[in-house]
Amino acid sequence: MTLSHALIFLLGLALAAALLQLFAWARSAAKLERIAEEIVHGRRPRSFVIFGPRSLFRVASRLETILTAGEKLSEQVEQQGKNFHGVLRNMMEGVAIIDRDHRVELANEALVRQFGLGSEPSGRTVLESLRIAEIDRLISEAFARQEARSGEISLRGFPNSHADLFLIVNAVPMQSKPGVADQVLLVLHDITEHKRNEERQKEFLANVSHELRTPLSIFRGYVETLLNGSSALAPEEVQRVLKILRRHSLRLSKLVNDLLTLSALEPDRMSLERSPVSLPHFLRRIESDLRQPLQEKRIGIEIDLPQNLPKIDADPFRLEQVFYNLVENAIQYSEPGSPIRIRARPEGNLVSIQVIDQGVGISPRDLPHVFERFYRVDKTRSREAGGTGLGLSIVQRIVDLHHGRVQIASEPGKGTTVTVLLPAWSATLPAGASAGQRTERIAEGESRAIAPESRPTHRPLSRAS
Repeated sequence: MTLSHALIFLLGLALAAALLQLFAWARSAAKLERIAEEIVHGRRPRSFVIFGPRSLFRVASRLETILTAGEKLSEQVEQQGKNFHGVLRNMMEGVAIIDRDHRVELANEALVRQFGLGSEPSGRTVLESLRIAEIDRLISEAFARQEARSGEISLRGFPNSHADLFLIVNAVPMQSKPGVADQVLLVLHDITEHKRNEERQKEFLANVSHELRTPLSIFRGYVETLLNGSSALAPEEVQRVLKILRRHSLRLSKLVNDLLTLSALEPDRMSLERSPVSLPHFLRRIESDLRQPLQEKRIGIEIDLPQNLPKIDADPFRLEQVFYNLVENAIQYSEPGSPIRIRARPEGNLVSIQVIDQGVGISPRDLPHVFERFYRVDKTRSREAGGTGLGLSIVQRIVDLHHGRVQIASEPGKGTTVTVLLPAWSATLPAGASAGQRTERIAEGESRAIAPESRPTHRPLSRAS
């Protein structure tokens, strides 16, 4: 082989090697392009392995690293988005994100409920969806001043709401960079219940003031009469005035006692001393204590109890307050000679006790309000009898504290039935205790239930009290 032939052969080999290298580059580049194309379209390539030049292999490896990091970042963003929406969904406050055109970008379910909207208002303006000009104005001020704005609004008779609505509205600019806000975070705190409590407190204080003012003004007037003209008054007239003063002092004392009782019955102040109460003994004692008013109106009490009636799980002193109120109300509103029935029956884990009279009854208009404080069905008659208007409020509060229920049914002219449902006694033996120990505990509870010192010191007389 001549030198020229050898050179040609070597040149051919070099050319073939170059072509093979070029072909490998082309194929690797094509695969790299397909990998990039998959990534661009949001799909993960099956493989990032490239058999070819190391430089292209390193590029593919970097692409895989970038894609993996991007996927992790996307997962984190998605999880944060889910967390954000979860927080919004479970917030009690209404929350919305508003853009510069005052369109709702996002709103939670609480806001939809607050305004009675049929669906989530995204895409609509605040005025189109919420129809509240004050809220739209606060959003405008937040964008204009680049600072949080707040205001209290009241929506009385709001068309999409079932009742009056009171809200504290906060509009907070969400700044993408200092001094520039593209969105406003709208947070609406519902303070309706707080406002209602304020109204109830004002009404309660007004009622207390009225109830106190009446006997105090009577006291002042008659005391001035005695001071200025006692020498000119006949002895029988002095006795009449003193009896009036005594009657109103008793009424004033009852009112103060009932107010103190209601205050003591607040959940954070109340601790019940529960024990098993035997109803036959308990009700007979109530009848005995009320013998005088029963005899004055010639009224008898018929007590109907089955043999297998379980004991009541209750605080005996508080239970006395319940049934003194109920039986005295029945006496007050019953006609002379008409009987009062007390019957009890077991109902599952409860005992149902009914106080039934044949008195004047309560009208359907008044019936839903009889447990309200200071509510009276017959205001004049209740005041004359010394009623405070708080008795049935005390009854309901005590029964609630025992985890029971109280119901009232009445028909004008046909009497009233008050049903009290209380838990039955189901004492269980403590670990290591004997049957004898439990017997002693029950016996002790019965003795507490009939102890004379457990009797309440006040007896409200108003049925609708």
